[in-house]
Amino acid sequence: PFEEQVLSQKLSELSTYSDHITEHPKMIHENLMENIPYYLSKESKLFEQMISDVTSSEMIEALREMAIVIHQLFFIVFEKSLWSTYLKSGTGQLQLNQMDNNNSNHPHLWPIQVQKFVHKQSPGNIDTAACLNYVIQHLDQLDEKLKQYQTKYNMKKNQFLNYLPRIQTFVHQQLESARWATEQEIAIVRYNYTDHVLELQFLAYNPTQQQKKIVEKLLDAKYKEDITKEEYNLLKYRISIEQSSSTSLELSNEKFLRTIEDQATRQKLYDQYIHIAQQAKKDMIQLYLSSAQAQMDRYEKEFNLKLKQLQDREQLLPNDKKLNGNMILLIEQRCKNISEGVKCVYKHKLDVVRLNSVQH
Repeated sequence: PFEEQVLSQKLSELSTYSDHITEHPKMIHENLMENIPYYLSKESKLFEQMISDVTSSEMIEALREMAIVIHQLFFIVFEKSLWSTYLKSGTGQLQLNQMDNNNSNHPHLWPIQVQKFVHKQSPGNIDTAACLNYVIQHLDQLDEKLKQYQTKYNMKKNQFLNYLPRIQTFVHQQLESARWATEQEIAIVRYNYTDHVLELQFLAYNPTQQQKKIVEKLLDAKYKEDITKEEYNLLKYRISIEQSSSTSLELSNEKFLRTIEDQATRQKLYDQYIHIAQQAKKDMIQLYLSSAQAQMDRYEKEFNLKLKQLQDREQLLPNDKKLNGNMILLIEQRCKNISEGVKCVYKHKLDVVRLNSVQH
């Protein structure tokens, strides 16, 4: 139901940027890779509709097996690109164009998702070596899987040359959301890495504990300002999709209505029932919007207040105690990076909502 979709946004549950944005696609582990995706299963008729010109049941199943192999190849490539990015971040090899000219050292930062996997496997042992071994082992497993499916593909492809372009296009379209999710996660790894680099550069100027505390509060307020703004825009978009859809509100035929023998009376009560439900839905939507806007306005004011407090405090300090120009520039760059990271997450969410609205 639409109301449940809106409620699931959980506007009040906001984590700080220092904990890193952790939106991520589902990882492809061995058990998942061995499963047949629903859109290629016999329960779903999508695949059979796509090859409706094929009448032989044996041929349909052979083409389905080929499609599953292509699906796995695409998925493995997606995950390899993600885990290769994890490796680059954790080993300091991630290239950041705007910073690579600074001749600065590239720090090692293992993404939160990697740390979670390592912790699950070996609680209490999340050091660099453990993360490195885990990621390399996972990449090796993906390489092995890739070879296996590539071999299967090469063995089958000559039998189905006339169907391959159609199947590949179909699978690629069905995996559009998974591709977006992977690209989003890669981007988030880069945003978090950029934030870490900027933070280290800021700390290199030896700010006081008070300055560090004020800056972190400012960045936290910036994150909350941006995420509530994007959440509000996403909510408005969801509502516009819902309102533009042609589906009408349907309610179950309640038992008490079925007990009314007079058809005119029964229909009149049912119409009133529908009207009340529709009005309740409109009121609930307006409540969600009002709550989201209030929270957005609140965090915007909070960020502006934190920024003014920082500026006022700096004016009272002697010149040798103030944040220097480079430190202020780094704070501005972190704020910009936060905004871009949040926009990346919500662009993906908007794309998914848009894709789902088209498919349904």
